[in-house]
Amino acid sequence: MKTPEQCSALEDIRWAIDTLDQQIIQALGQRLAYVKAAAQFKPTQDSIAAPERVAAMLPQRQQWAEQAGLDPMFVVPLFAQIIHWNIAQQVRHWRVQRGLEQGVGDE
Repeated sequence: MKTPEQCSALEDIRWAIDTLDQQIIQALGQRLAYVKAAAQFKPTQDSIAAPERVAAMLPQRQQWAEQAGLDPMFVVPLFAQIIHWNIAQQVRHWRVQRGLEQGVGDE
């Protein structure tokens, strides 16, 4: 992939953005797979949320955003949303694994 400075046409830039967006979506899918795998280590549904872990994660994401030259006011709420959605998916997966909820798709 060309660097932004190497792009010679708008099509180059659009292709690169589309490629990066696809990689971001694939990474989110991989992240969710790990989140679901973590369900096997959670003894109770209440243990899934792990508020102490979330409390540690968001400041770290803020630091990473700052190091990457990104606005933490954008990145931190984005990751908060990703984390909370993943927690909900883990709860559902945990319940499906234990026969407490019916799965959909590849559960």
